[in-house]
Amino acid sequence: MSGSEREDAAGQFDQHTKMRRLERLRHQRPPFHVSNDPKAAAKMQKYIPEAALRKLDVDMPLHLWSELRPVTSLFIQLQFSENANTMDLQRGLCDATRMISTIISPHKGEINKSLLFDKGCTFLCVFGMSGAKLHHESTHALDSALQIISTCSTSLRNLEAMSIGVTTGTMFCGLCGHPERAEHTVIGHKVNLGARLMVHYPRLVSCDEDTYKASRLPSYFFKELPKKELKGVTDPSPVYQYVGITNKCIFDTDRTKRRSDRRPLLGREVEIDLFERSLKAYETLGQPRILAYAGILGSGKSRLLTELAFLGQDTGHRVVTMELTEAHMRQPFSAIRMLVARALGLQAGETCEDWQRTLQAKLQGVIEESRYCLLNNIFLVKFDISDKVRHMHDLQMKGELQKTCRKVLQKTLGGEFGIFVIDNAHFIDPASWTVMWPVLQSVTLFMVMSLAPGHERTESFFKAAADRKTSQRISCLHLEELKPAAVVQKVCQDLGVVSIPRDLARFLIQRSSGIPYYCEELLHCLRRDNVLLFSTGRQDKNVEDNWEGLIASAVEASLVVSATSSSSAGNNSGTVCTIRADVSLETTVLPTALKEIALAELDRITLQKQMVLKFAAIIGPVFTTQLLAHILPTCTRQHMNSLLDGLVSDNILKWLKDTGVPRDIQDAQEGPSTSQQAGSGVERPSTSKETTEQQAGVLAFCAPLLQEAAYELWPKRQRASIQRKCAAFLEKHAHKCRRCHGGDFVAFHRFAVPSPQDGENCQGSADKDDWHSWEALVLAGEQLKKDRTHIPEGSANALQPQQAFSEEEFRASEQFPPEGKRTTAQPSRTEEDGDKCSCECEAIIESVLVPLARHYVATGNASRAFYYLLECAAAYLHVSNSYMALMKLREAEVLRNSMRKTATVLDCFEKATFLSLKAEVCCILGSVGLAKKTTRQALSLLKKPFPQTCSGAFVTSLWERFQGALRDTNRTPSLPLEARRKKVAWMLQQTRCLSSLGHLYSLEGTSGQQSFSRLAARMKANVDRRIDSLKEEGFHPDNYLSIPAFLSVSQ
Repeated sequence: MSGSEREDAAGQFDQHTKMRRLERLRHQRPPFHVSNDPKAAAKMQKYIPEAALRKLDVDMPLHLWSELRPVTSLFIQLQFSENANTMDLQRGLCDATRMISTIISPHKGEINKSLLFDKGCTFLCVFGMSGAKLHHESTHALDSALQIISTCSTSLRNLEAMSIGVTTGTMFCGLCGHPERAEHTVIGHKVNLGARLMVHYPRLVSCDEDTYKASRLPSYFFKELPKKELKGVTDPSPVYQYVGITNKCIFDTDRTKRRSDRRPLLGREVEIDLFERSLKAYETLGQPRILAYAGILGSGKSRLLTELAFLGQDTGHRVVTMELTEAHMRQPFSAIRMLVARALGLQAGETCEDWQRTLQAKLQGVIEESRYCLLNNIFLVKFDISDKVRHMHDLQMKGELQKTCRKVLQKTLGGEFGIFVIDNAHFIDPASWTVMWPVLQSVTLFMVMSLAPGHERTESFFKAAADRKTSQRISCLHLEELKPAAVVQKVCQDLGVVSIPRDLARFLIQRSSGIPYYCEELLHCLRRDNVLLFSTGRQDKNVEDNWEGLIASAVEASLVVSATSSSSAGNNSGTVCTIRADVSLETTVLPTALKEIALAELDRITLQKQMVLKFAAIIGPVFTTQLLAHILPTCTRQHMNSLLDGLVSDNILKWLKDTGVPRDIQDAQEGPSTSQQAGSGVERPSTSKETTEQQAGVLAFCAPLLQEAAYELWPKRQRASIQRKCAAFLEKHAHKCRRCHGGDFVAFHRFAVPSPQDGENCQGSADKDDWHSWEALVLAGEQLKKDRTHIPEGSANALQPQQAFSEEEFRASEQFPPEGKRTTAQPSRTEEDGDKCSCECEAIIESVLVPLARHYVATGNASRAFYYLLECAAAYLHVSNSYMALMKLREAEVLRNSMRKTATVLDCFEKATFLSLKAEVCCILGSVGLAKKTTRQALSLLKKPFPQTCSGAFVTSLWERFQGALRDTNRTPSLPLEARRKKVAWMLQQTRCLSSLGHLYSLEGTSGQQSFSRLAARMKANVDRRIDSLKEEGFHPDNYLSIPAFLSVSQ
């Protein structure tokens, strides 16, 4: 930029000082105004990171710039000679910047910053910034590092040393520093580690273990380095040197991967059958065959080729295998070199003379001796250059080289060398492809290869397979996703168990989408975090009568048995897998490898759509447009309709509509009914015209992994702030449906425990918007329940019929008796309505109460999270789902234990409610003794102790008679409204416990137990009369909701 241009830009900057202050009040940094000259503006933009420019172009608010994103960083250090002057350094740095940018730009890498020191500088380059995520990011970074060292070492003058440190991991990507001087950069432990590697391992490309694993390159591309003490790194992981393609990977014939001991290869019966039939035709009839298996990343192509290679060996054939990488695309004739070298048996440890003798022996009579020298550069040999070749011009030599390679390839492939297996054949370099493609269509051979979609080589094979002339020779087959049954069997095989929990099976089926690599990564993450527990044999039938025994029985009943292990399913020595009690699969962190795959898909869409997805991801896999509009920033809310339509057209989101099941009762006064949305599928609700009014509807993520990846992009503090907004919106709808008379699921819960919605009418507002929100939440809840309970089609084949299990089994009295017998459960809280089909409470549990507990756990508000876990448990009991009530109480117990460790005080009413709900579940599941004990503990916390002995029961009975007589003469003094509400909540919980206790004692026919039952009834009657007295003091439905509804349930 010239001096006049700089002065013009500075003048423009000063003229807008006042405007910048106004913009800063809106938390949005103003753009830097340069002159109207587009050339000057373009020059200024060169010094702004590409990731920042993309966000500036869409006017994204500054507080939304920051993300926790998995990226790969390169720390590059250049050290120049001491004799270099200032001009040499300036020229060298400019040339280095240009070279580095040229190499990393094709892979969407960018230079984030450069740090200067006396005789050199350090560059920080980043791959995978916002909007620039690509597959194979770590591989691109490693290859770019080698290219940078090679290019700079040969092109930069006065360069003495150069070193590069490569690290991969989750880093903070966004703005750091003062708002007026913010820097768009990356920070984190992995960035610091990259700087340490660069300094402590000079003159080479070093990388950490995460980069080594994320690249998924063969081990011979790396060399492990000795460990060194690194500043700020307490437990350093192994460090590797990236060496790239070497002679070892060219000539090493030991390329067959170790075959897995877990057989058979599940879900690939069609592919294996095609291989066996084609091989038989090749053996008997001499029919040439090329089998190409195409599949996306992680579909199991390499695993399938390994299995096929061993099947070929079992038939007595010699199998020649090779694996290509993206780096081979840049090396001419690399594919031919590897294929011929492995087929001819060239060994990495042999000398150049040994290779020459092998080539001469194998190729004798195939090519003229004068043309052996053409193979020097390809096979790294040193044949004497003949006069005939020496006098060839470049074009003629190129033609002769191709002819010679074609003859060598024809001899190699058409000889007695058996089966050829090429993994990642889409990475065949152009020079090799020019020679190989005609040979493959003319030589009699049997070749198996794997391909990835989206590559030129893949398209060529599929066109040939569709052509009548070559279809008899070439067959292409797409690798489909594994069926749910195969996923369950694969999990059991990988874990070495005979059964897994149904929740784990459903989690892996939904998250993996049938892709083997996804399933393996999820399992590896769960095992690394000690989420899974393993035990030998099944529990005894006589389980211990305690809370842990009930949970253990429920877990055992929910185990899924693999079909492949059905013969050992009844063997107690078989290992079973369970999930740790204090862990929820829904909150597990997504593995980094899968997160990178999901983010690569996410970064294909615009930043505005990404912003909408990130906010929607906080809500959950299913969300309503009303809640999304509530949490979106104003600048994005105005364009929400069009952005959602675009995401639906991109197959990232889908619209949900009602399943079409008619409601049995339609009441016009209850607002719009979901039956008006009858239909099915994922079509968008039709609109007659474009309008700025936000459309009402329910959407869901098409891929659960994408939702989880977008959720984990948020920094913790920003995510907690948005989750509090979600909770505030949902709390307005955290109540029963009108069919069930409204109110809390735990009687008067909100009045007993202070809450943000304290004093509000929990039946909600009657305005149109709230009713639209309610109906949308009902529809969302129905979808969430379907996702939680639905077993995908085909997975039933993986389960033994006698082991099938579902939540509905807990609702039937004969299905889950821990001790062989089960008590008659108390009447359901919805039986009074006579028709469960019209009740919307079950949907509200899934879309309101469960998310509320999740949001409060994520924000660190343990008390409110415990509150809504109790609401969830009570709500599940309300809809007669004792299994989910048991699971929610299990979560509440884990949370209560963690609250004890942090010295968090839990309200006494909450403790009593927790014990009361546990007692109800115990009663339903047949554990009468435990139910009695837990109910008495709850009554003690409610200041209504119940006697355990006959003498105590006699004294208490006299006292209760006296209290009943005293109540007729004395009036309770009037209390303030809030105090009366809280007192009613306590008394309603007392009457609930007493009713349950009376029911438990009445089940036994002894006179002593019957006396306890009568005492409980008398105590309950006294409490009911006190509630009536409070009602007479000024009860109004708006003040107390519906006391008669609660009382009728407790009778």
